[in-house]
Amino acid sequence: MTTTSNHNIARLVDDFRQHGFVHVPQLLAEQEITELRAAAHAALTAEHIAKQCAGAGIAATVDGWEHSNILRKWALHPRLSAITGQLAGMPLRVWGIALLKAPNGNRPAGLHDDQTSELLDSRITLHAWVALVDVPVERGCLTFLPGTHRRGGPERIDITGVHLADLEREEPRSYLFDYWPDLRWTPRVTVPLRAGDVTFHHRRSAHSAGANHTSQHRLSMLITYTDADATYQPLSGHDPLPYQPDQPLPDERYPRLGR
Repeated sequence: MTTTSNHNIARLVDDFRQHGFVHVPQLLAEQEITELRAAAHAALTAEHIAKQCAGAGIAATVDGWEHSNILRKWALHPRLSAITGQLAGMPLRVWGIALLKAPNGNRPAGLHDDQTSELLDSRITLHAWVALVDVPVERGCLTFLPGTHRRGGPERIDITGVHLADLEREEPRSYLFDYWPDLRWTPRVTVPLRAGDVTFHHRRSAHSAGANHTSQHRLSMLITYTDADATYQPLSGHDPLPYQPDQPLPDERYPRLGR
């Protein structure tokens, strides 16, 4: 299991600021992975927890952590929150957890960023992608375009001009190329993960996920952290939550880290 000394944290912060993502190997111990994996399977099969298709053939749930003490424990776990707080450089809260189960033969997820579809007005949002099984390249690990969180141009794309379904085609087409055509030529870094590894990435980092070509499901947990002072900001044609525009997020549903 990885320990995060001051030296390691400083290196992670430098890498995150430069590249927009970092990889922390073996952040969870084997016993912790087993516990978390069992909780994820339970949430993905429980009748009282809403399921959805996250695209590309992936089964997902976003509210399982509200019904599971184990999932909630890991959303707020000090080992994760210590790293995310340092990477962000400001107080954070949990915006949500998604459990993702990708079967054999799922389609790849095309190149995208996370800010485009974000329902927030915040200074920063970052995502922790926790591998609950080994995720080699053949099982569809993440690929990042280093430094793309610092790209120029519009800070945020108007989602009304974005066709997210294009990301789920057999040959995905990315809306990012419409605004930043040079991204086609940006070097890419593919990050295979062992169970217990975690990647952290900035909301503006361009990234993709490959298809699962193995016989085992790809199981992962995605924790989203945002600025503690973030407010709700619905998108045009997409206002799914019972809050007013610019309303502060309620602590009871989106808990602050370190409390």
